[in-house]
Amino acid sequence: MSSFPWISSDANPLKVPMNIVYIVDDDEAILSSLKSILGKEGYDIEIAGSPGAFLQAIKQKPPAVAVLDIFFGQNQIDGEELVKIVGEQYPNAQCIIISGESDIQKTLACMRQGALDFIEKPVGLARLITSVRNAIELYNIKSTSRDKCRILGNSTATQETIKRVKKLAGLNESVLITGETGTGKELIAENLHLFSKRYSLPMVKVNCSALNPQLLESELFGHLAGSFTGAHQTKKGFFEAAQGSTLFIDEIGDFPLNLQGKILRTIQEKKITPVGSTEEIPIDARLVFATHRNLKEMTQSGLFREDLFFRISTFAIELPPLRDRIEDIDTLAPFFLNQFCVENALPLREFSSDAIIKLKQYHYPGNIRELATIIKNAAFFNEADRIIPENINFCSEFNNKEIWDKTKNLSLVESKERFEKELIERRMKIMGNDLAKVAESLGMIKNNLYRKLNYYSINYKN
Repeated sequence: MSSFPWISSDANPLKVPMNIVYIVDDDEAILSSLKSILGKEGYDIEIAGSPGAFLQAIKQKPPAVAVLDIFFGQNQIDGEELVKIVGEQYPNAQCIIISGESDIQKTLACMRQGALDFIEKPVGLARLITSVRNAIELYNIKSTSRDKCRILGNSTATQETIKRVKKLAGLNESVLITGETGTGKELIAENLHLFSKRYSLPMVKVNCSALNPQLLESELFGHLAGSFTGAHQTKKGFFEAAQGSTLFIDEIGDFPLNLQGKILRTIQEKKITPVGSTEEIPIDARLVFATHRNLKEMTQSGLFREDLFFRISTFAIELPPLRDRIEDIDTLAPFFLNQFCVENALPLREFSSDAIIKLKQYHYPGNIRELATIIKNAAFFNEADRIIPENINFCSEFNNKEIWDKTKNLSLVESKERFEKELIERRMKIMGNDLAKVAESLGMIKNNLYRKLNYYSINYKN
């Protein structure tokens, strides 16, 4: 029984990785020999003499690694198709191809489907043991990482998002993720990377709004020593750092207009030119963009290049706000509560049914990030083993009448500023002027919060 009952048994992040290795070959002597050799390495070995027997067996006992022959008898699927099926049904599992026939095209086809390695017959035992060991290690890393980055929620919208993510993960094309602040855009980017063939390398992340605009070009494309004041040495940019992996560019809507053309050329030509250089560098990085802004409206007002918008939005994922998928709170709330308790060595707690009802009645302007903050506060300031409605304090409790009364005679800009000022003031009060917590709950960096506090003359001294 899992210590975390809100997590389904097929995706438990604390499960012990399974080392089940399948050997699939129509030669009984090879099956017997490889089973004996790999069994001595401590793996749980299963054998199958045909593709059909293998596919039937993995329904009951999913593979960590499958060692597959390429060619079988007539009227049977081959190794290429098996690799494809395993990849679709068990994305963490790794396939190793073995074959006695030199068919380069078929071997390459298997590798394109996601096979990790190819070994010629007669099989070199040391090579096979090393290959399986590497495959097991990669399987265990993938299983753990993917569980940690699972997308939670049973709403129709969330389930559709999960399907779309898995479908787009295998592409090398750019993806644009849109949605309000706090809806989980970075989590979606993580999943696009984790379920891609680029998984073995870490994803590189850059937030455009958090970087100095004057240094953004250098940070992304790199620079040569002496190319500008302060450039004392040559430096690689984020694009080069993401070679062979995924580059996540967050808040692309904040990207300066004068540099958008350079991003467009990079996407189209798959090359970059560092600042101060005339030489182009080939780039192999899958690009994932995210923004909370309406890029289409920005193109109409001339703030975002239309050609760049169409180039990055061909494949898009739009995340709905939490208020439009409120049923996800049934899954998210217990998850955040138990996660916070475990990470901070607090006794495990649970929500009363009335507390869940209260959580589902709120509108969450800060979306999932705000929900997590509310739950952390409820858990930290409550010593009982059950969280009840009285323990839940929302960061912002505006109602429609209050907003209307205060803004009915104001312009749009004035209304926005009035709301923003009061929202910051209330969160500062609730969170005891803890600037780091307030900034996190508002989905902004600390420096931007400082500017807002000074702009609105809000006293933030403890």
